[in-house]
Amino acid sequence: MSQIHINLPTKRLLILSDLHLDKAQASYKAKFLNTLQKSDFDAVLITGDVSVAATLTEHLIKIAEVCGNRPVIITTGNHDYYGSSLREVDQGITDLCANQANLIALGRGEIIKLSRTTALLGHRGWYDGLAGSGKKTRVESPDRFLIEDFRGMGRTDFFRKLNSLGMESADYFRRLLPQALSRYQRVLVATHVPPFTQGVRYDGKGCVWNRQPYFANRSLGNLIWGISKRFPDRQIQVHAGHTHSATSVRIRQNLFLEVAGARPGKPIIGNFLHIS
Repeated sequence: MSQIHINLPTKRLLILSDLHLDKAQASYKAKFLNTLQKSDFDAVLITGDVSVAATLTEHLIKIAEVCGNRPVIITTGNHDYYGSSLREVDQGITDLCANQANLIALGRGEIIKLSRTTALLGHRGWYDGLAGSGKKTRVESPDRFLIEDFRGMGRTDFFRKLNSLGMESADYFRRLLPQALSRYQRVLVATHVPPFTQGVRYDGKGCVWNRQPYFANRSLGNLIWGISKRFPDRQIQVHAGHTHSATSVRIRQNLFLEVAGARPGKPIIGNFLHIS
């Protein structure tokens, strides 16, 4: 995969996650879109779970339209694939971005320059089934039945697939993150599933071991941890969602994790990040 360098001067970045617009009543969607349109930002980053497959394109178009000329940068989340497959949804987003000038999908080799010192890169990631009790968990994931890639799989094959998806995101950042860190003082990493269990909460509380396999991507976390040690004078700031429980964690001196909060059916404007 070749690198794609994008220059996107940004001073004020709005970060959204887990909008779940498919679950929102019309009045809540209208209020959210109206507030988004009037908000003061240069670009918006969405770290997954905008909708479900059947309405994802519709909702992304609405978001892109109310943002006007301001870029909308997205990674997908597991819910965005509900009712379809990874390949079909990813292709649909690629086609949409080709026709929607201000919509940018991450995960295709982009290193986005936000300022002289800050860059952004991202990949959807996935929970890899390795955290907590791993494949011995007694908790079931609805993704196994609602995403075509997983349907009909036994538990062994399902967890093998999860491991593969986690490694896919780790391999992606293994290629791009060191290159970004060699050029920029601060690199923002966007992904849907938190890479570190320190930032994984469920219903606002510590996530129990039986749920952790579906709430963290340890493959990616281990990779980012290792790279952060190689670049001690650079900062890595990971932005994720998925858990619906907001938290901010310093993983090590130069490595931070920010997880967005959310209430399904009630999309809200998230946090603004100042880019210097």
